[in-house]
Amino acid sequence: MSKATPRKARHRQHPSNSGPRQQVHASDYESDTAYYMENRNMAPQAPSKTRSDMEVNLTVLRRYDPTIKSVLAIAANAVIYTIGQASAGWEKHGVEGTLFVCEQEPRADSSGQHLPQYCIFILNRRGMNNFVVDLARISNCEVVEELIVFQLEDGYTIDSNETEEGAQKAIGIWMHEDETRPRSANFTTIMGAWQEARTAGSAYLPTDDEGQGAPVAVAETPAPQNVGLVPGQQININDLFGNK
Repeated sequence: MSKATPRKARHRQHPSNSGPRQQVHASDYESDTAYYMENRNMAPQAPSKTRSDMEVNLTVLRRYDPTIKSVLAIAANAVIYTIGQASAGWEKHGVEGTLFVCEQEPRADSSGQHLPQYCIFILNRRGMNNFVVDLARISNCEVVEELIVFQLEDGYTIDSNETEEGAQKAIGIWMHEDETRPRSANFTTIMGAWQEARTAGSAYLPTDDEGQGAPVAVAETPAPQNVGLVPGQQININDLFGNK
């Protein structure tokens, strides 16, 4: 009868051979070490993470605008300023968030020419609507101290609820100074994209001889101006853009 005890114990252990203990039995020091080293070697490298972040950014942006094909520059935080009608000074426009300088799919004009498109896209964390600026619709662009200031084309509005009479004529964009991406670098990228969009558009505009208006003139990249721009200070658009 005393011999039944070992057999009973083996009987109890038998089902565990196909249960959790089988996993322990299948593992040893060498296999655990190989698994650990394999995972260490597969740790993501910095360039992979950068590419992954860019893919995530593009996925998010394309949900709002499928024409976006690439991101040229990013500012972690940007604030939109407009000129208040009552104060005639710079006031926050209620838009603040991450700014993206984007290249879009080329658009075809009436003559069939494919023109480059660029925009500024801000994921607005201050409201329900994001903020988009079509750089081809900016008639003038200048860097003024810590702002990049856009003069809008006649008839181009930045808000869908604006009337043509009350539409903003100029907007200023302030960007946070980032050690990895200085504000001046973003300004340079924006200026370059704006000039390319305007130059391409003007090349295919009909001339006065055809009775359809003159090509759009694109100014060279201006140097930063000495006009002080602070919230509440009265601003004259003609002073900003030199009566252009």
